[in-house]
Amino acid sequence: MIWSGRSTDGIWKRSFEADTFLELFNLLMSKEIINDYDYDVYDRAVLEKYGKTEDDEEFKDDDGELDYSKVQAFVDKRQLTDEELWLLIANRDGKAYYQTFERDTEDGRVEIGQNDFENGHYKY
Repeated sequence: MIWSGRSTDGIWKRSFEADTFLELFNLLMSKEIINDYDYDVYDRAVLEKYGKTEDDEEFKDDDGELDYSKVQAFVDKRQLTDEELWLLIANRDGKAYYQTFERDTEDGRVEIGQNDFENGHYKY
């Protein structure tokens, strides 16, 4: 798949290729395109998927403080689907306000859309 992003003024432009949405997510995070300095984007998305926050009692230590190892253990047992990763990336538009996701076909490139997923999994 090919991801392209640009800023609203068109000055900042980037394009990357990846084999999976997780690979694309990690690449865009490492390039600081969709990251957040206040929290871990992936962990927050998993917590939100399950209706959890870091403030939940199950993530606190005996003193009532956040025990991030408990959060990490929760996140490690769960994962986002391809479709959830696609939407997560698309919604992280701070640097790349305009984004496209495309795939190569025999007839050329086509934009990836909702119909390219089945039960959360990317079909191609």
